[in-house]
Amino acid sequence: MHSRWMILVVLTLARVSMGFQFQTLAAVGTALTAETAISYAALGTLMGVYLLPGAFLAIPGGWLAKHFGDKRVVLVGLVMMTAGGALLVLSSIYEVMLVGRLISGMGAVLLNVLVTKMVTDWFGSDRIVTAMGILISSWPLGIAIALLVMGPLAAVMGLAWAFAIPVVMCAMALLLVAMVYASPARVIQNPEVTTREKSVAGLSRFELWSVVLSGCVWCFYNVAFILPLSFGVEFLTAHGTGLGSAGAIVSLTSWLIIPALPMGGWFAEHIGRPVATMLVSFIAIAIVIWMIPLTSAYVVMFAILGVIFGPAGGLIMALPARVLRNENRAVGMGIFFTIYYIGMGIFPAIAGYTRDVSGNPAAPFWFAGIMILLAMLALLSFAVVVRKSHQEVQT
Repeated sequence: MHSRWMILVVLTLARVSMGFQFQTLAAVGTALTAETAISYAALGTLMGVYLLPGAFLAIPGGWLAKHFGDKRVVLVGLVMMTAGGALLVLSSIYEVMLVGRLISGMGAVLLNVLVTKMVTDWFGSDRIVTAMGILISSWPLGIAIALLVMGPLAAVMGLAWAFAIPVVMCAMALLLVAMVYASPARVIQNPEVTTREKSVAGLSRFELWSVVLSGCVWCFYNVAFILPLSFGVEFLTAHGTGLGSAGAIVSLTSWLIIPALPMGGWFAEHIGRPVATMLVSFIAIAIVIWMIPLTSAYVVMFAILGVIFGPAGGLIMALPARVLRNENRAVGMGIFFTIYYIGMGIFPAIAGYTRDVSGNPAAPFWFAGIMILLAMLALLSFAVVVRKSHQEVQT
């Protein structure tokens, strides 16, 4: 008898390895540019190429899982993460490292899309928000650990040995998933799911529109989260804060969201009003983001930001489970994450453009507030689509 909580732990650890592998390059970036003489533009390319495959591989990844099974595709993804990471250990040639990051990123997409679907299969509507809160906290946790330990380890061990650490983590995740994970004997279906005529890739029009809108909510929510982290240090230093202090202040948001996601998910699940809880959270987030440029209480504001982002995270990730039939979850989550990857590639660049054009360090914060308002609009549209579908079923 497989414990769904043990399976959740294993899938969460696998996702921690993904965040850790992604952030390792940034954590050792200074040493890498010094040792290999690559430019910072090249370094940025190595960082970004890890997420690039998500824009074109998320939907095919879901299709592959539908035809070959979730576990097989996830194991392939972890093999790719391990193999791609190994290329960075074996070679300091830029082109080889680029191929390694691309292979790792492709594997990470397969993992990221399907672990969410696998958790949904085990939890359905029962404790799904709490489970999702735990699962999605793994990404910032992996990033935070890498930022904390990889720089000092690279200085002591050297880059090759430092790059071996995420390889070992991915290999361990591969073994754990292979040994522990099993599909549930009966996939739990959310009672809210309704059946409609087929439209795209087996999804009904209701499922397609619902998963697109929920993907937009997740995309805008994440963009609103990442922008204060990406532009916060520059904003604070422009207002007289020292570079070291600015980094520490901004990092409060990252550290506090790690416990806030599972705790917020548990709290939100017990309230039992998911849409209202998300809307209140979004309003609070917009207010705090827009207050940052208007106050000098930066420590308090960035700390509060990390906490109030927590309750909505698990609720958003649970939205696709409300609308997707069992057989469509893999493809549906592929669509969900495709929207996320595309948005995360486009909107931060637009935010940076607003900074350049306006000359105002606060411009990305105003843009982030707009993003969370767009998340509210997408959520309300999702609620309308679901309500209309239920009314049609009843009539």
